[in-house]
Order: sequence, then C-alpha cells, then structure tokens
Amino acid sequence: MGKNIAVVGAGISGLSCTYLLSEENYTITVFAKAFSPEITSNRAAAFWFPYHVRNDKRGITWAKDSFAFYEKLSADKDSGISMKQLIKVLRVNTEEEEPVWVEFIPEGACKKIPKEQLDTGFEEAYEILVPLIETQIFLPYLQRELEKKNVVFETKIINDLNDLSSFDVVINCSGLGARQLCHDETIYPVRGQVALIETDESRPIYLDNELPLYIVPRKDAMIVGGTYEEHVSDEKTEPATIEKILQTAYSVFPGLKQKKVFGDWAGLRPFRKEIRLEYEAGTNIIHNYGHGGSGFTLAFGCAADVVDLVKKI
Repeated sequence: MGKNIAVVGAGISGLSCTYLLSEENYTITVFAKAFSPEITSNRAAAFWFPYHVRNDKRGITWAKDSFAFYEKLSADKDSGISMKQLIKVLRVNTEEEEPVWVEFIPEGACKKIPKEQLDTGFEEAYEILVPLIETQIFLPYLQRELEKKNVVFETKIINDLNDLSSFDVVINCSGLGARQLCHDETIYPVRGQVALIETDESRPIYLDNELPLYIVPRKDAMIVGGTYEEHVSDEKTEPATIEKILQTAYSVFPGLKQKKVFGDWAGLRPFRKEIRLEYEAGTNIIHNYGHGGSGFTLAFGCAADVVDLVKKI
C-alpha cells in the first residue's frame, strides 16, 4: 500500500520532491502559505550553476542529476526549460582559486575559451551549456503536471511539523521557515536584488562573480543582478542598489543602456553552511532545506535522495 505523504513548502525543493514522489504509488498533499507565482522561487534567475555550494561535495551528484533532468525536460517546449550558452569570466589579479565548480559540470558541457580571445581585464573565461529554467513558466507547468497526478495543494501555514503526524511521511522543504519549524538558527536569509530590462533572447547568460554581475535573458525580461546580502530579511529593493547594478552592467555592455528598464525584484535565499538532507530519527520527518542560491541547480538531485529515504522508512 502506498504511503500518505505531506510535503511542506511549494518552492522548487518542495515541488521537485513532489514530482519524483508522484512517480511512485504515494498519496501526496503539498502544504504551503503560498504557491506560484507568489513565492521566492518564481523570482529566481534560475540558470543551472553551482552557487555557494562548492564546499559540499554531495552537491556534485545532486547538481549533475538535476542537470540531466532539466536537459531531458528541455525537449518539452511547454516546460519553460531550454539549454543555453553561459559565459563565465574570471578577472585578472583576483583572489579566486582554481575554479572548483568545474567538477560539478557534466562532462562535455564546459570548454575553456582560448586566452587570445579574451577581452582586456579577463584572466580566464569558460563557455558552458546549461539549463535555463524560466521560473514563470516552469513552476506553473510543474504544478499542472502534479495536479494531473492527483497531488493535492493546500494553502495552509504549518507552525509545527508534529501537526502532520497523521501522515506516514513528512517532507520538510520549508526553506527559511525551517528556522522556526525546526528551531534551526543555522539557516538565514541572503537577499538578492535584481533589475528587469527589455529582453534579448539571442544573448548568452553572462556570469561574473567578481564584479558581481549576471545577466539572464528570459522570454519576459532580462534579469540583471545582483546582490548577496547576508542576514537581510527585508524583501524590498533599494533604488540606489538597483541603479548601481544597472551601471555595472552598462560598464561591461554599453549597448544595454538602450534597453528599457521596467522593474526590479528582491528575494531571500535560504542559506545554510551545510544543506540539511536527512531523515530525523524517531520521527516521520525527512528534512530537505538550506540550498541558498543553488535551489534549482540541486533540486532534482536532492529530490532523488529524498525518494530513497522515503522508501527506507
């Protein structure tokens, strides 16, 4: 007989677990205070890249498994996923070590750009083929697919995981909510602010962690970011910060000045020095939270581990 499972959280971690669990003989209910588009995951500039997770070697398998999932799903034009060129640059005289993120990249997806082709000021650059996950399309797509599989979505704030003791298994994907739900003070918010400008889908994704600057061309907008503000829990943008982001982008790509600016976003990344993915002994709870800025990059790899844990309970 299939297990009756509760999933807490409807961001990418919760939905990816639900998706893989739905392929088994389980009855699933997803509880969340809000669903797409009213969630942080909707605001993510979600291109696949190991971001602030490189010291956790578990992430290598999680990232590659997620890459494979997205690559396969990119064949479905309705999914909002496409394989996109990413240019990653490293500047001269920086403190960045030999790029450890390369070991996270699937074989054949990354190549080093010859030094003679680099602009002045760059020490190294890489061209990587990565999944671009257009969250404004993918998250509603995922939810529709789950509804077809009779997954129940319930808008409800869960204040205590013990309130779900009637379920066989509870998957805790509450993100920052785990600070209260699990009394886990090791998870904290990292705010990211971005500008939205007129899009140009012919452009590659651009990533320069040292300025910092990233540019992500989506169908609805070009996301220009960003900031990494630890322990900031205010989700509002700051005009001065948005202007600084734009000026940084214009300094590298002057042609962007011709693009219309039509909005900005701020979102909170749920950061933890070590992602918590484990079964809590003596309970019916599996935890899966603390992915920081790599939620989409790790989601389906982590979800596969969650499925394995569910089968062992």
